[in-house]
Amino acid sequence: MRFYRKILIEIAKKAGEETLKYYRKDFITDYKSDNSPVTNADIAANTIIIFELKKTGLPIISEESSQIKYDDRKNLSEYWIVDPIDGTKQFVNGEDEFTVNIALIRNNKPVEGVVFAPALNKLYYGNILEGAFLYDFSLDTDNLVRLPFKKTKGLSMIVSKSHLNKKTKTILDQIQLEYPNVSIRSVGSSLKFCCIAEGEIDIYPRIGSISEWDIAAGHAVLVAAGGCVKDLNTQHEIIYNSPNLRTPDFVAYLDSAKYDLIKKLL
Repeated sequence: MRFYRKILIEIAKKAGEETLKYYRKDFITDYKSDNSPVTNADIAANTIIIFELKKTGLPIISEESSQIKYDDRKNLSEYWIVDPIDGTKQFVNGEDEFTVNIALIRNNKPVEGVVFAPALNKLYYGNILEGAFLYDFSLDTDNLVRLPFKKTKGLSMIVSKSHLNKKTKTILDQIQLEYPNVSIRSVGSSLKFCCIAEGEIDIYPRIGSISEWDIAAGHAVLVAAGGCVKDLNTQHEIIYNSPNLRTPDFVAYLDSAKYDLIKKLL
């Protein structure tokens, strides 16, 4: 079973460094049909990632590239899925919580992934055989740490900074009634998965569909760290390569005992 650790880290760093050429500087913002923003930094990072990933010979699905028709991809056993900048809203607003995301999907499950936060100078990598790791490039020494490396106290949850809908807010209110001391943190992009993989946060509930490329790399890192991303309807790990490339409602967590505390409220 082949993995691409060195290649992925190099590509993510190269693409991330490209985004910083635009970050908090003059960049062009356009809007897609769903009113989500896309910048020339997204396109520049995507160009680098696609060029490098093509060398692996595997098919590529990217948010910023023309999509492969479902009939042509439904039987793919292995492919890359890419979000060159997740958290574009944070990027546009000059906030540091945006990430470069690349994941390897094998038999409809993420088995390897890299999440790079260039403005934070932190990179998360994981594969299902070797585990998950944090590379903190802001440190001069000892910049490599195996995940998880923290342990939460009490109950903590993380939610989307830009997409906190009414259904999720209702669930959070119910959890707070049941557990008044629960802490809730809002974070942009796939860093939510990385916070859980670190052991800093317990649970991320997502009520409402999201694109598969938004979560695949973070999912891969979290699974490699020993966590899980469950379909709330089936209670099984999320399956990728759906006809519309959208996820079901899900919950991500590292500690199953913590998840069991709030499962009945989701």
